[in-house]
Amino acid sequence: MPTSSERPRWSRPPRVPSHLIPKPDVYGVLDAGNAVTVLRAPQGYGKSAHVSEWLDRTGHPAVWMTARRTEVADDFWGSLLELLVHAGVAPRTGSGAVAQEGTGAAGGTRAEGRSAVDATPEAAPAPVSPAAAVRDALARWTTPFVLVVDHVEKVRAARVDADLARMVRASPAVRLVLCSHLSSDPEHLARLGMDTAFVEGHSLALTPREIARLAVSLDAVLADGVVQGLHDDLWGWPGLVRGLLTASIGTGEVPRAGWETLGPLFGNRSIDGSPGSLFVVATTVVDELTVDLARSLTGNESAEAILETLEASGLARSRPGPQGRVWTYMPLLRSLSTSGWPKISSLVTDAHRQASRVLADDPARALHHAVAAQDWDRVVEVVDSGWVRLVTDAPTALGEALEQLPAERFRAMPRLLMVRDVLLGSRNDTITALTVPWPEPHEDLDESALRDVVGVAVGQIIADRRAQRFEAAAETATRMVDALRDDQGRYRPGTDDVLPFLLLHAGIAQLAAGRLDAATDDLLACTWAGTGGDLELVARTAIETVALIDAVRGSNQRAHEHLAVGATLAEAPEHLALTMDLAAPAARAFLAIDTLDLDAAERHLADLPAQGTVEHQRHAAWYLVDLARAMVCALRGDPDGALTTLENAMSAAGHRLVVPSLAHTVLTSTLARVLACSGNPTRATNLTVEHPGLRGDAALRSRLVLDAGDAVGAVEICTTALWREAPSPRERVTVLLVDMEARDVLGDADGARSALRRAVQTSGPEMLHPYALTDRALLERVAAQVPEAAEVMERLRAAAVPARVAQRVPVVELSEREVAVLHELATGAPVDLVAQQLFVSVNTVKSQLRSLYRKLGVTSRGAALAEGARLGFLGQDRAGDA
Repeated sequence: MPTSSERPRWSRPPRVPSHLIPKPDVYGVLDAGNAVTVLRAPQGYGKSAHVSEWLDRTGHPAVWMTARRTEVADDFWGSLLELLVHAGVAPRTGSGAVAQEGTGAAGGTRAEGRSAVDATPEAAPAPVSPAAAVRDALARWTTPFVLVVDHVEKVRAARVDADLARMVRASPAVRLVLCSHLSSDPEHLARLGMDTAFVEGHSLALTPREIARLAVSLDAVLADGVVQGLHDDLWGWPGLVRGLLTASIGTGEVPRAGWETLGPLFGNRSIDGSPGSLFVVATTVVDELTVDLARSLTGNESAEAILETLEASGLARSRPGPQGRVWTYMPLLRSLSTSGWPKISSLVTDAHRQASRVLADDPARALHHAVAAQDWDRVVEVVDSGWVRLVTDAPTALGEALEQLPAERFRAMPRLLMVRDVLLGSRNDTITALTVPWPEPHEDLDESALRDVVGVAVGQIIADRRAQRFEAAAETATRMVDALRDDQGRYRPGTDDVLPFLLLHAGIAQLAAGRLDAATDDLLACTWAGTGGDLELVARTAIETVALIDAVRGSNQRAHEHLAVGATLAEAPEHLALTMDLAAPAARAFLAIDTLDLDAAERHLADLPAQGTVEHQRHAAWYLVDLARAMVCALRGDPDGALTTLENAMSAAGHRLVVPSLAHTVLTSTLARVLACSGNPTRATNLTVEHPGLRGDAALRSRLVLDAGDAVGAVEICTTALWREAPSPRERVTVLLVDMEARDVLGDADGARSALRRAVQTSGPEMLHPYALTDRALLERVAAQVPEAAEVMERLRAAAVPARVAQRVPVVELSEREVAVLHELATGAPVDLVAQQLFVSVNTVKSQLRSLYRKLGVTSRGAALAEGARLGFLGQDRAGDA
């Protein structure tokens, strides 16, 4: 070891700035003891400050060199050698060479009374280069120390960092820390060695919480939103943040960042109106840049070098992409691209106009730049050529663009007006007022006229459905689909890009109107038209919707087949508007319910929005999700949960639940069935009285008639439904099971067995749901004589669902006058006032009250009101209010 007189005179690290926010992770990398550690970040990220603070904390001896700008490598090595000599690490020689024999700095001894400069010419060492002298000095030194080279990027003529790294690795005691701006050289890591530890800029950037701490230490009081904005706009750049916070002291708010205040922090890389500035203006209008895109926007063949310079300055970041590196500008730079230079507005407008042309293959981005440039001709051109893709991929951007489009631009192109009104959802009057001639089947129209007709038709269909005019929407859909066919029944040429979209919304309109067969036809045609094209995602939505219709109707095999087809098609993005992306999971839930796999059904339902959050205007089949949830509750033996689910669904829909409509009919009918099965046939009967549309539900009507004790009437209803109508498989099975019960009551054992046999033939072993809602004891007794029912019964017994036991609860029938008295009692009026209101005597009211109490099985007014509400006589049923 060297003596005290020979200890190195270490160069002092720079002063640690006040208010430094320490980064423990950075100190952890420095503490790891790697031979070479590199801190790479733009100016102002605190690289030097953190290294200096670390040295101060640890007490490590260090030699600190701040590199000077030079194009000559020997200048760097000469400066470093001079510093090492000053520190005592390298020996002093008269010629700048290192002595051939031992050095005092390395702990060796010199010949008595002689030094390198006193040696005879014959013994004098041959001069060596500064680099070699540094290498030899580091190799000979044995006392541990840290060599820090700051601003190494200033030595641009040669790769001195790699040579220095090799020298340090050959030294037994020296560690190297390099502080450098970002390097765009992909070989940087390989040059420095694979074991090099790197600290990147993001590790040194301030988090929002650290910015808040810094603001407090500077006495700069800021709101949370301001702190977050500073972080987002500046990427947490410590130097810039500190400068703005310092300027805000005493003012209470952070000054707006501008190049006049921030420019000096960028040194000679600042944006100052040079040709590089024009490059920045032309490219900051684009969110993500590739080299090719930057060249197309600017015509500058040096685009890659400029982007790399901006990244090294911290104004841009890059990441690998499929087509090469992709650059993103710092948000501050993007926000400042519209200020600071003369005529900047026109430059930005020109940049947006050029971007719209360059990005022609991406309609959404092209539209954005055309709107920003207020290039309305270009906006019309983009929308007209790609409105279908825009509707499916970027509906919000399309709506905003068309909202800004001047009104005169729509007069010659009504399809644009339609798209605007549909997406904005508030101008149905303009759609209705349009007079676009409908083509006859034999009439030939040019492509432009066809697109106008289709565009307006789709707009009218969606507008009518949004306004709950379901029948009108279905009629328009039927008319438009028929008009698009020629006299041979083929779709007209020139409609390939819009046909799937029209057929999808035609099918949805038919579904909302309850025309399930027509909906299925249009949706299958949509699948055929869209498969293999740009609108395949629309085809997938269509076929999954068909699968949902199949599952609801009980055509389970077809539902499975259609779901399998849908799985092979392109998936629609989450933001696709005006479609039914609920269809597939809802269909799978219904299929699981039919097999009584309630756990699987609940898993599929969990993938769907929670109750009350489904967008009714967006999802035409929203009510089927709530229907499936209610069915699961009923099968688990929780009729109250099923009733609550259905009532909440109808209440949440509010005025959107149009009476009559398929949604209202399905929910109300299911509500009545659950009531009938759970021992409240009176309320179920009252629902059918309040809603005449339920009278077409043969399964419900026959069930209520049977519960009322009229087995003959139930058989008549079932027979009519089975022979004169064409019920779906699910309805057919349900009606047959009611027919079985009714015939058993009548003592017609052969008829009961026949009904069960026909039910099994229709359902197969996969549709167990209707059987689970049938009296289990009766079913077991009849099935014992029907061999075909063996598999169904075996699966039913194995399913984890409670067996239903028939509840023969009598139906309470009140006269019209008794119902009127009950309603008057609900107002709290005394008997004499009730008599006045009904224009009868007090004695008549008392007589009717006695009859009312007897029928309801109560003895007081309060009990009568509670029972009347439970049975549905007081209009408390929320289905009636809906």
